[in-house]
Formats: sequence, C-alpha cells, structure tokens
Amino acid sequence: MGPWLKALVFPGFLFLLVVFLLVFYLERKILADVHLRTGPYYVGKWGLLQTTADVFKLLQKEFIIQRRANRLLFSLIPFVAFIMVAMMIAFIPFSKGIYIVSTSFDLLIALALVTSMPPIFFYAGWASKSKYSFIGGLRVVNQMISGEIPLWLSALSVAVFYGTLNHVEIVERSSLLGFIFLIPAFLIFITATLIVTDRPPFDIPEAEQEIVYGFLTEFGGFNYAILVLSKLIELFALYSLAVILFLGGFKGPILPGVIWFLLKLGALYVFTFVVRASTPRIRMDQLLKFCWKVLTPLALLNLAFIVFIKMILA
Repeated sequence: MGPWLKALVFPGFLFLLVVFLLVFYLERKILADVHLRTGPYYVGKWGLLQTTADVFKLLQKEFIIQRRANRLLFSLIPFVAFIMVAMMIAFIPFSKGIYIVSTSFDLLIALALVTSMPPIFFYAGWASKSKYSFIGGLRVVNQMISGEIPLWLSALSVAVFYGTLNHVEIVERSSLLGFIFLIPAFLIFITATLIVTDRPPFDIPEAEQEIVYGFLTEFGGFNYAILVLSKLIELFALYSLAVILFLGGFKGPILPGVIWFLLKLGALYVFTFVVRASTPRIRMDQLLKFCWKVLTPLALLNLAFIVFIKMILA
C-alpha cells in the first residue's frame, strides 16, 4: 500500500473518521453510565447512528461570518489546524510496517507539531473579532504553553532512556523494566495531554458558563466541525504517542499488533471519559500554578532521574 493510499484509508483519513464516530459513541455511553443515564439509544441499534446523525446535522448548518471578522483567517484557520494535527498521525506506527512516515526524529517532529497549535487556536479567536472568542484564544495559549513544557520533558525522558527518537525503535526497545522506571513520566505525560487538549477538568478555554464557548464561539457549521475534529485528532495523536512511549505500542501476545495498539488506546480514552464525568473544572490561576509550580518541576526531576538511571544501567 503506497503512502498516499495509507494517508487516505489506513491509518489515514477514513480510519480517523471511523475511530472518532466510535469514540464519540463510547464517550456518551460511559458518561451516561457514570451519571446513571441511558445515553444514545434510539437512532440505530443501541444508538450507534446517533453520532452520524449529529455530524450530518452539523454539516447542514449555515456557515456565517460576522461582518467584523477577518474573513480570510476566519475561513482558513480551521483547515490549517486540521492539517497540522493530521500530520502527527503520519508518524504513528499502529503495527510493524503500518505507518505513513518513519524518520530518525519522529518524536521531535510530533512534539514540534503540537507546539505549533497554540498560535493557530489563538488566531481562531482573534480572527472572530469577538471579545469572548479573543479571551478564549488567550486562555488556550496560556494553557497549552503551560502544558507543553512538562509534555516535552516527560516525552524526552523516554528518548533518553531508550536512546532513540524513532517511534518504531522505541516500541521495539520497550520493556517491563523501562515501564517501571518511566511510570512518573507516564503520569506527567497523561496529565499534560489533558491540559494541552483542553480536556476536563482542564476545559478552561471553552468554559461555556464563563465565555460562551471560548475561541469556538463564532464558528458554525462545517468550520466548527473541522476545528472540533482538530482538537480530537490532537488528543488521539498524543494518546497514540503515550501508547508508543510508555505502553509498548503494538507489542502484545497472540492478537495482531494493531489490535493491541487500539486496545491500549481505548483504555486511555476510557480513563479520560471517567475523569470528565467525575471532576469539576478548575480555574485558570489554579491551572497555571499547578503547571509551573508542580508539573514542570516534577518533569525536570523525572528527567534528571532517568539520566541518572541511564548512567547506572550503561
């Protein structure tokens, strides 16, 4: 299968669409179970087609650009955001040989693409020329930059431990001993991922009770769908990185590698949904204090610890 066919089918665009339909359904069902509700039930068998119906309804909505908005940026930014996060998926090995691109610097490229997202989401708010969107854009920049530093440090500790930046080589060199030493880095990475992707309890940029809907307030229809999909792909990509760096990637007995990869990914998603269902949103000042006074120092200490362990094991 050629690179272009992989990019379109598997593990590319069509694969991501199917995954996100299932993720939306799973999220609704888990939230309903935690809250003692039913969740999607009527549209299709067990409500399986409810998300598909919601997507078609969203795509039929009128695309409105308010008069004060910067029309060019307002129209282009959703597609730029989608392209940037979709590029991260190209470096994810779902099994041996099942990836679009593999280089000696996979991890650095993926993290660099994550780092490019704050200005894109800020300009999404700025281009709307709405005070609520602008405040949401400022919030997302503050939050993502604060979360990206511990994200980088925890991911680089894996590269130091295994001595490579290539995703396939990291999976092949992963071991139980490595997982034990990297547990602190894993916990930091998962927490930083929730912060960077605005997942509860860190959904501060889209706090609808405070700033309507953050930087997404003025977007509607297809452009809104693309921006939301971009945030979901970012979470999918970072959780895929977590599986590669800490959970052995596609390694596992009996079942095919891609099945093991998706099972590990699904476990992380279930954890995320349970956290969303059971925790309240924190304030921005609490988040910033947590990132700069707790999470970042812990990530630095963990990196120093991994360097020390590496020197002993060498």
